[in-house]
Amino acid sequence: MVVTAMMVTMNVNAQDDLKHEVGVFYGLGSASDILSTYTSAFAAAAGDQSSWWGPVGVEYYYHLTPVVGLGAVAEYAKCKAIDNKTHKKDLSESFITVMPSVKFNWLRKKHFGMYSGLSAGIMFLSLSANDDVKASDPDAKDETLAAFMFQVTALGAEFGGEAFRGFIEAGLGEKGLLCAGLRYKF
Repeated sequence: MVVTAMMVTMNVNAQDDLKHEVGVFYGLGSASDILSTYTSAFAAAAGDQSSWWGPVGVEYYYHLTPVVGLGAVAEYAKCKAIDNKTHKKDLSESFITVMPSVKFNWLRKKHFGMYSGLSAGIMFLSLSANDDVKASDPDAKDETLAAFMFQVTALGAEFGGEAFRGFIEAGLGEKGLLCAGLRYKF
């Protein structure tokens, strides 16, 4: 009985020792995607076809308590518009976002968990046009802009082992309306 009690105690302590968490993800319906769709509507009117991918990102959390984790999210997304006549890239948009983040784990089970989160930070948008576009439009130029960005994760669910888990999130902001990925806790 003493050995069993020691094993149970060690197992509980091992769960508390998983304070660090790293993850990778891909999102759909992000704020940059919506912004890019809006700007690409003008390019489509000019005979361009746009393609989009992202956001793809990484995240890190340090768990102060089993419920509260503090960390950061970094992500990258890209859009390009291609002229249908010349098949050359007319316009390229790159989005880099960095946001401090807080996560609230309100359901914690051995193989399943649910959480909510909030992130707020800065997005850098790099916009570049090719030389043909610049020659035909005197207002066209390469630009880099910075703007406030956020993510509200209303509901997140993670599943798998104690250390390695998959996750899916529903929210609003730069990680997207839907986001999925993998996490490792250590």
